[in-house]
Amino acid sequence: MKPTILDLNKLKQFNDDKRSLETIWSDDHSKISLLCMKPGQEVHTHTHHGNHIWTVVEGEGVFTTGGKSETIKVGQIVIVPALEDHGIRNAGSVNLVISSMTVAGD
Repeated sequence: MKPTILDLNKLKQFNDDKRSLETIWSDDHSKISLLCMKPGQEVHTHTHHGNHIWTVVEGEGVFTTGGKSETIKVGQIVIVPALEDHGIRNAGSVNLVISSMTVAGD
């Protein structure tokens, strides 16, 4: 496999009705998705069987885990361990873009 460069500015997509989640790269062991949310959109609290890593690329949102919420913004990375509940809401006035990565362990 050769190195790949992804241009998030060309890949981001928004939907007026609900948040957009598109897989932008994957292989047998990992996946990168782009989560795009307009103001007011959200991903309800849920869990995954593997670790989940979010990098905030644009905007800011309210991250919820374990019944607690905090604001996350551009440049921050959120690491959610397997089976830990988590969700995100765009409570701001601008679009929110998050790169979402899941990686299988060795």
